Amino acid sequence: MPSFALPPHVRVADPDPDGPLRRFVQFRLRALVECGPGVFQPLDFVLDTGSMYTLMSADRARELAIPFPGVVSRVGMTTAAGPRAAEVHDGELRVRFPHLPGRVFRLYCVFARGVPAGVPPVFGVNDFLDIFRVTLDGFHRPDAPFGRMTVETADGPP
Repeated sequence: MPSFALPPHVRVADPDPDGPLRRFVQFRLRALVECGPGVFQPLDFVLDTGSMYTLMSADRARELAIPFPGVVSRVGMTTAAGPRAAEVHDGELRVRFPHLPGRVFRLYCVFARGVPAGVPPVFGVNDFLDIFRVTLDGFHRPDAPFGRMTVETADGPP
């Protein structure tokens, strides 16, 4: 199966000199997002295992000219700040990954209104895990001291 492995992005904070160090581990994936027929723009996503759906700011999608339907739905969302109502556009993204050349993947995406354009988009687990097998490995390696994430396509070679 075609695959690639990435180390996590790690930020260490020491907010309390008498308390423990805090590590913030985040897996980021660079994807090339289709913004028009055959036009792909690089964009950094965060893999969010707590998110059901792939989500992107509607404002950011407009900035990049990513097409999405005009129909708006109101849905309940639970975020780190708690539950809230949100207005969303249901659509899809067409993405490629630099590590898997020649392959275009279609992912369901929720384009959310009210999410600032600077908030990184997230890959949620809903259909991302239908297309990819993801393994999080915490084993220390010289090139990946905090482990790595391996992403494999669910199907065979192209």
